[in-house]
Amino acid sequence: MKRRSKVKRFVKPIAVWLTLVQMVIYLSTTIAMSGTIDLHSVDQNLFHRRADVIKILSVLENRTGDKKTLEKARDKLLNLSDRQFSLLASLSQRIAKEGNKAGTEMAFLLLTVLITLS
Repeated sequence: MKRRSKVKRFVKPIAVWLTLVQMVIYLSTTIAMSGTIDLHSVDQNLFHRRADVIKILSVLENRTGDKKTLEKARDKLLNLSDRQFSLLASLSQRIAKEGNKAGTEMAFLLLTVLITLS
């Protein structure tokens, strides 16, 4: 009987220790996995951003035709936040879609002001 109680005293701390180790390992892998970046989505975002840069520059080229202005605009486009860039992309899409209407003139004015002031 004494031997069993000694074994129980020895087994209980080991069981508790192993349980704690398992919990720490589980939590650390969960935290590590939550910080991973999906490379496929990053590639898709870069692809869409490049396509939008091309659309914005093509609208500017059609309206202005000045190479120096296009180079400056391209440099500024690369440094914009996602929110600003999204706004410029939607404006350029509207301009390209609707042609020479009054609304597109206002959209082009906003596009140029946003690029200039950024």
